[in-house]
Amino acid sequence: MKKASAGLVLAGLLLLTACQSSSMDDMAMNPNDMKMIDVDLQVNPELPKTDECVTLQATISQDGKRVKKVSDITFEIWKEDQTSEHIKVKAAKKEAGVYVVEKKFPTAGTYNVTAHTTASGFHAMPNKQFQISGN
Repeated sequence: MKKASAGLVLAGLLLLTACQSSSMDDMAMNPNDMKMIDVDLQVNPELPKTDECVTLQATISQDGKRVKKVSDITFEIWKEDQTSEHIKVKAAKKEAGVYVVEKKFPTAGTYNVTAHTTASGFHAMPNKQFQISGN
């Protein structure tokens, strides 16, 4: 009976070992696969005026190449003196790795924009401050 039990345990261990498809080396993370995303946030025109159409643009790249698949990108916009009134706008895809929001600002002042970006398993939140001048 002991030989049968020992044989059964040994067979089970062999089966579990044989079914393991990857070695520990295969499971190790390659640092080259873990490159952070880079988000270049731009405001155009650079010196916008009130009620002028402003383009907020985020260009997402990883390892020097534009990211084709972005999971989520939302622009959070607020006037500097309004800490509680932030608006969030889903960005539209312009081309591979480039996302935009177009908006008019009715009042002059200093504004902030944060591009909440998720791509390739990473999340980035670059922020940019810009000035809207009166007409």
